[in-house]
Amino acid sequence: MMKILRFSDLKARGIVGNRVTLSRWIAHQNFPRGIKLSERSVGWIESEIEAWLKQRAAMRGAGSVEAA
Repeated sequence: MMKILRFSDLKARGIVGNRVTLSRWIAHQNFPRGIKLSERSVGWIESEIEAWLKQRAAMRGAGSVEAA
């Protein structure tokens, strides 16, 4: 079953601290785009976030992760 994370979930898990950084990551760091849940609500698919984190961790040793 697909789990949807809200911004507060991303923040609580220590993935992102603010919406400006999140927007920057979406634009420049290949962070998954959210899905619109309602007029003023966005969510992210948990498995996509986990895959993004694994990709970043794999690049850590290669020194190719850019500063956010």
